[in-house]
Amino acid sequence: RARACGCLSECSIRNPAVKSKIGSGGAIPELISVCKGGDATCQRLAACALCNLVANHQGNKRLARRCGVIREMASVLKATSSQEIRCACASVIFNIANKSDKEELEGLEVLSMLRGIKNSRNIDVRLMCVTNSVGETQSNAFGTY
Repeated sequence: RARACGCLSECSIRNPAVKSKIGSGGAIPELISVCKGGDATCQRLAACALCNLVANHQGNKRLARRCGVIREMASVLKATSSQEIRCACASVIFNIANKSDKEELEGLEVLSMLRGIKNSRNIDVRLMCVTNSVGETQSNAFGTY
């Protein structure tokens, strides 16, 4: 599972056509499921894959929203003590969030956590306007906080 999640993460960097195929192939709900219940490596790599799949891809953002990705990533973010998993989940939220998500994030009580993680510390700026994703990231980069 970890290898598959890592491959999806790497294959989807800067490749809209591959992102579309992965998204339409049903990977997004499966990756969310892995984030919720996999081992630590699988959780981190699944979140990395989600981050890259939704980055700059409106179709995958819509699919992820329908699957409740913000709520699910917030749940994992709050439940884990792993900084790597927190960083990866925060990156997913950051890549998909816009001003319509502010109330939900406040209700989920994760804004202060997001502000404290390097990849999402500017979440308040994202919540002030509707913007596209900042971008994708290599899986290895999720180790920096």
